[in-house]
Amino acid sequence: MATKKKSTSSAAAQRRRQRNRILSEKSSWPVQEAYRVLRTNIQFTLPGEGNRVIGVTSAFQHDGKSTNALNVAISFGQLDKKVLLIDCDLRKPSIDGMLKVPGKPGLSDVLAGMATLEESLQHLEDRKIDLLPGGHIPPDATMLLQSSAMKKLINRLKGSYEYIIIDLPPVTAVTDAVILSEVVDGYLVVVRHKVTDYRAVSDTIEQLRFAEGNILGFIYNDYAAEGSKYGYGYGGYGGSGYGYGYGHEAKQTE
Repeated sequence: MATKKKSTSSAAAQRRRQRNRILSEKSSWPVQEAYRVLRTNIQFTLPGEGNRVIGVTSAFQHDGKSTNALNVAISFGQLDKKVLLIDCDLRKPSIDGMLKVPGKPGLSDVLAGMATLEESLQHLEDRKIDLLPGGHIPPDATMLLQSSAMKKLINRLKGSYEYIIIDLPPVTAVTDAVILSEVVDGYLVVVRHKVTDYRAVSDTIEQLRFAEGNILGFIYNDYAAEGSKYGYGYGGYGGSGYGYGYGHEAKQTE
């Protein structure tokens, strides 16, 4: 019983830390500037008018992909773009918990024909984005994501949104992020400072390349920039990064 309570308490503490990381007008200037730089780099890397599908993934589960996927979506929403965030980590959906919104029905329910898209979409007025949560955890997430229904859904959504940001599972854990390469215009790979080792990053790149995935760049997470306790960095594919201090003590973990 004590172990269960400790586990529940730890999960709740993690969600609180994640919520503290959500981009907003109250975020410090370095945080906001970091995501503006990232947003601008994405726009230059994927030029042209909207209708872009951007996947955010990582090598491991706790590198910070979900928080960054959410913040990238919010950043584009701040430009008054029509933005949709999809939680595609169907085995461990977390976006709804971070935002304290209903997680069901969601993507899995739409793909399985158990709910309509209209029933599952949520408009988050304070974040200026729409959200399609993960939904009920399916028995076979990979089968759902590689189905023709998933491709049809993304194509349908592209007709309504300028930017679709997808929170994907970690590449080294399951194949879900890789199998969506046909519908994703580009990947952002989150790398956590002093946690994600070189071999894992190399394996992630290799798998995405094998699937002919377009790697837009890397988000270097948990990097302590000079004079700060927490940092953010972005590097274009094969390029150097930009570092900005967050000034927060809490570590981003999901």
